[in-house]
Amino acid sequence: MAMKSGTFLRSLASDGAGSAMLEFTIALPMLLLLVIGTMDLARFGLEKSALLQGARAGVQYGMAAPNDTAIINLTAQNATGLSGVTATSRKFCECTPGVTASCSSTCSGGGLPKSYINVMLTKTFTSVLGGPTVRFDSPATWIPPMSVSGSVTMIIP
Repeated sequence: MAMKSGTFLRSLASDGAGSAMLEFTIALPMLLLLVIGTMDLARFGLEKSALLQGARAGVQYGMAAPNDTAIINLTAQNATGLSGVTATSRKFCECTPGVTASCSSTCSGGGLPKSYINVMLTKTFTSVLGGPTVRFDSPATWIPPMSVSGSVTMIIP
């Protein structure tokens, strides 16, 4: 027996069997972007934490041997547990905060300048999404961070 067209359209409109699959199909790309973005943020945070830990280890060694920059850098790089890390360290002195002075001179007030050791680590960061810029639509672009860095400065007693 044939169904009238108006009755068929009403029954089709009231049937919700495929709507859950359609909604899931629409929501899936957004959910994947959220998951991938969270993974990238977590990886960035872990690498930043490892670089700060390495910089602290380098500064601690530098407090004992402030002029041995090669070993300070190597200590800092090894302490991160990451590959591709670049380390730079420097010793500097200040009489007043923010004004660099010679470490062998005396300050205008008559005292010796404070000695500091600074270790900075950098590493290239590669996003899970790939290239340097990801386009989602014409106005929407996302530029992931290209590098991660960590720096620690301490006074040498």
